[in-house]
Amino acid sequence: MNQDNKLIALALVALVIAMFGAGVTYFSIANLTTKISGLASSTGEANLTVVSSANINFTTASINWGTGEVDGGSDYAILNTAAGTVTGGNWTAVNGGFIVENIGNVNITLDLQAGKTAAQFLGGTSPGYMWNVSNSESGSCVNMTYLEPYVGNVSGFGVFADTSTSVTRICDYFDFIDSRDTIEIDLNLSVPVNSLKGALSDVITATASSV
Repeated sequence: MNQDNKLIALALVALVIAMFGAGVTYFSIANLTTKISGLASSTGEANLTVVSSANINFTTASINWGTGEVDGGSDYAILNTAAGTVTGGNWTAVNGGFIVENIGNVNITLDLQAGKTAAQFLGGTSPGYMWNVSNSESGSCVNMTYLEPYVGNVSGFGVFADTSTSVTRICDYFDFIDSRDTIEIDLNLSVPVNSLKGALSDVITATASSV
């Protein structure tokens, strides 16, 4: 009987030890799992939004020939900023026209619109009011389809053409890259001897739209 009791006691002790060992093992594994999961990889994400900006600026915004008159014996005076000359009159010659720069971050189309007709601006018999749009920096205005210098649009890119009080497309693809983002708008005025008198002026509006 005593022998049986001893065996039962030993069995109970062994069971307690086994249960304690199992608990220690579980606790250790649980801690190990926590430690392992603490080494799991994670990710970070950086986000930003870049806004498209279609923006232009007249870096040269004024053409002023000053005060003058048509020479005696002449029917007209011709004022030409592309050539930098005045013929048939004594106004001060202006060498160079308006300069327009694409200061945005996208390619754009460019439209021009004169505020007045030649008759409204200058008056007199058969006045002339023309513009000539050209690249101030090579490749600034190109044909959107072929990416070549654009020399044949409706307003006569690169040659003088009559201004218009309607919105007129003068560049289908105006680049924004710094080395090729500037065009020049020259003017050619034919001032008749019987033109309007006093301070004469007009405003030319340039409008940009993203391509």
